[in-house]
Amino acid sequence: MSVLLKAGLKKMADSSQAVQDLVTRWNGFLKKIEARYYEVLQQTEAPLDNVIANLQFDNIIIHNISNGLKNQTVTQLSEKVDGAAGKFESEMRAAGASSGLISQERGKTHVLKNWMEIEYLKFENKLAARAARKILENVNAHIDESKMHRCTQCAADLHINVFSFMAVNIKCESCGSVNTYQPDDRVRALEWYVITPLAEEYAFEEKLKARTDKSAMKEYYRKFYTYLMENVPDKKQYYERDMNERLTNPMFMM
Repeated sequence: MSVLLKAGLKKMADSSQAVQDLVTRWNGFLKKIEARYYEVLQQTEAPLDNVIANLQFDNIIIHNISNGLKNQTVTQLSEKVDGAAGKFESEMRAAGASSGLISQERGKTHVLKNWMEIEYLKFENKLAARAARKILENVNAHIDESKMHRCTQCAADLHINVFSFMAVNIKCESCGSVNTYQPDDRVRALEWYVITPLAEEYAFEEKLKARTDKSAMKEYYRKFYTYLMENVPDKKQYYERDMNERLTNPMFMM
């Protein structure tokens, strides 16, 4: 049988009503999965608004909700697609569909799963940033930057940055004694519950690009750590060292 004849027969089989009906049904199924993804997240909008409005000084509840929603959307819907794909491909083969068409339809599965994962990353990033801004608002409302701090020895005024993230030793200009200032726990927590999520938001586009372009990973690290160094100056050396390690170690580029 000639190559042209084989190609013609495959084209005829792929154009058969049985095969086309299966393809139409499969496309409809994938659309329903996409619609279900949106439906789940839309149902969470009002409850999440309420959760964020009632946040105090940490985002633990947001983290737990986000993990649960990812399981309900990306994980469970991807598993559902994978399970249906096996049955669909068996039916396509039984209907005489070519391997090329089956592979083409299989590609739609990968596209949908990748789309859900990326869309959820965007949702998760925005949610964490919203929570971070609410927590920052709460901390600012409770921290009095004008509060006077006095030397434990002579009671002279000490010049203290209340938004320090580490304990600092301050020498009294009046008597020379050294005072240790311990930052408010709510200020310390800003590093993890506010500044880190906002750094992720700041560098998010580069993080997305790095999924398909590994060279973009370096730019992600630069933007992410630059934001941290600018907003947590007490730990600039630590973050700079961490950034340089990621920029030079091939393991972090994989």
